[in-house]
Amino acid sequence: MQHSIDTHRETALDSPYSRDREEAIESLAELYPDAPVEDKRTIAEAFREITLESTHRDERELAREELLACFESESDPIEEVVVETLTELADDSKFSDDRLDAIDALREIYAGLGETLRGEVGKALAEIAGNATYEDERRRARRRLSDITRMERDEGSDEEDEGGEEAVDYLGQSLAEHLEAAAHDSATACLQRAEEVREFMAEHPVDDSAYEDVREDVEGLIEAFEALGTDGELAEDRIRRVERIASRVEQAYMRE
Repeated sequence: MQHSIDTHRETALDSPYSRDREEAIESLAELYPDAPVEDKRTIAEAFREITLESTHRDERELAREELLACFESESDPIEEVVVETLTELADDSKFSDDRLDAIDALREIYAGLGETLRGEVGKALAEIAGNATYEDERRRARRRLSDITRMERDEGSDEEDEGGEEAVDYLGQSLAEHLEAAAHDSATACLQRAEEVREFMAEHPVDDSAYEDVREDVEGLIEAFEALGTDGELAEDRIRRVERIASRVEQAYMRE
């Protein structure tokens, strides 16, 4: 089996012929169920390399699909490879569709992960939700983070709930920081970030006496933008208002 795996891996990575590469990817997937643990990792690493580095979309998608199928078949030997692959793809891929698909895939594999890797997935989604360049990716990551925290609540595990809560708190503070920074950029950017904060707070309420007041502040800020328009930069008094609201949002998600 080792010889077959090495042969198919070399073909999948280096053959000059697209059809041969695709067939080799499929052959590696067929060998996975009966392969020893180390060989399972070798197969997963080959899929990882193709997923992240191939210039051919069909091959990237096929390798990612086969990697996830292998994870579904037997997750323990390759869960770290799968998480590393998807988090890198979601964060750094050159292709927007690949980034969005990876964000979705992180949510799909979450239930099959151990506590440590769940924490890594939660942190990765929180970082994308706060820092990604494109709004659709930030929104997708926020929704998937909501999905996994809801899953943890349904499972009723205190330890896992704590990990999900930490990712949510991190994102709440990150969004507040981005809102404050946007106030010094433009009214349009500030409105966009305020809307993200509003959506996030609606999905992730906190047990804090000031929570509803802060939500009302954010809603009032958005209403002011809608009434006054979003042309140009903000005046100093409006910047100070945004900074006060951002600080209150950040404090709300600084739970002990």
